[in-house]
Parts: sequence; C-alpha cells; structure tokens
Amino acid sequence: MPTIKFYSVKSRKAVEVDVSKVKKTTLKNGRPAAEAVDPETGTKMFKILSAAEASLL
Repeated sequence: MPTIKFYSVKSRKAVEVDVSKVKKTTLKNGRPAAEAVDPETGTKMFKILSAAEASLL
C-alpha cells in the first residue's frame, strides 16, 4: 500500500504513514494538506501535500 512521509517534530525523524490512516484537509488558501498520528509517540503530524501526494488520497 502507498505511504506518505511526514516529519515528526517530537521524535525528530521522518515517519512513513499508510495512506489509509491519513486524513486529507484543505487549508484556507485552498492548498491540500494531510493530518496523521505518529505511531510511536501518538502526536499529531501535519503536512502540506504536493500534487502527486494529493492524488494518492
């Protein structure tokens, strides 16, 4: 299954999250973004998506 890379600020490393566990949102300016939960620490992660990543969701 496809994954999306997020950066976890708490654990200071890149984390790959399965697409099925990612929630797609839209910012006020219309840009696509994604929210996920870090599986190790349980903290929320947020990422502004590129066009290629937005097509996966």
